[in-house]
Amino acid sequence: MYSSMKLFACAFIFAQLLGTIHCSSYDTTDNWVISDKTYNFPENAVLGGIDSDGYYSYVGRTDYASSVLPARVRAETGYATFNNDSLGKRAPYYELLVSNATLTYHWVRSYDGFREKHAVSVGTTVQDERVYVCRAKTDGGIFIGTLYLSKRLCFIRDESFPLRQFSKYEVLVRKVTPIHRAAINI
Repeated sequence: MYSSMKLFACAFIFAQLLGTIHCSSYDTTDNWVISDKTYNFPENAVLGGIDSDGYYSYVGRTDYASSVLPARVRAETGYATFNNDSLGKRAPYYELLVSNATLTYHWVRSYDGFREKHAVSVGTTVQDERVYVCRAKTDGGIFIGTLYLSKRLCFIRDESFPLRQFSKYEVLVRKVTPIHRAAINI
């Protein structure tokens, strides 16, 4: 028969496999469009900021190391950059956040990891923590970053700049307009 040590080892390996299979998840509350530089850029993409070269950055998301993270998408070049709490990278593919007649977005000032009402979450980390979209003014631009409520900071790192951490920042929030009111405004 099996020894208790072998049973424990099998149970441990099984638990590790379950942990590996359970990765991050995407938040489906908002409208995200799959994109890369081969797709046409949607006219209703949500503006997130402006980089130090003067290019507009649009709100996107991408997955990296089993986490879903906010991305800065540059329409002119069709590529995206993103960061977590330690590094910044370029994303080969991403999803763009788009608005419509019933769903619009705006930025709200926030601080110290406070969860704003209707804050936009891109998904979760591998530890199942929600990840939010933040932005701050730094390095000659307004950059989109990654907000972890547990760390109470907005993390921003662009390809050419070092990691920045902000306790005061802006958070992207959604505003839902009922369909009957949206039809009147058209």
